[in-house]
Amino acid sequence: MGLRAKFVEALRKLERTRRKLEIYMVKTEQRKKELMDKLIEAQRKGDEMRAKIYASEIANLNKILKSLMMLDVKLEQASLKIQSVIMVGDAAFALKPVARDLKNLMGVVKQLIPTIEEEFEELVDMIDDLAGSEFAGEIFADVYLDTEAARILQEAKAVAEERLKEKLEVGNAESYKT
Repeated sequence: MGLRAKFVEALRKLERTRRKLEIYMVKTEQRKKELMDKLIEAQRKGDEMRAKIYASEIANLNKILKSLMMLDVKLEQASLKIQSVIMVGDAAFALKPVARDLKNLMGVVKQLIPTIEEEFEELVDMIDDLAGSEFAGEIFADVYLDTEAARILQEAKAVAEERLKEKLEVGNAESYKT
């Protein structure tokens, strides 16, 4: 499987995980609404004991929803980064922080949504492998360059290096002034 295909596969898995997470969030919201209705009914009847139980469970569901929303945001961030990588090709730079963030969220997934734990682990492993590879600039290695295109690429590389060198020299000169 080529590198580009691996990124496309990672994106597909990530989006599938997000859809499952969204279903879980909807179910949790529905459960919260049901409990809120029961809480209101218990309070209407003066049943304080049940009302406290329902209120406590609603508070727990709110904590779970907050964690799930954070996870969804991180997955969306990962999705956007992978989409950018597919379009632009700067994979190592874009994916390293995403891989770290997703690894940190493994515990949340294991605790809150064990049904997608295995798939999430596969996703994290895949992104971690892609982020750890030394392939920046190689994502489209299968693109053929004729001699003219190769020459243009070399010229652009030289210009970019020169501009970077100039920026660094200007930055160093300014830091000595202050």
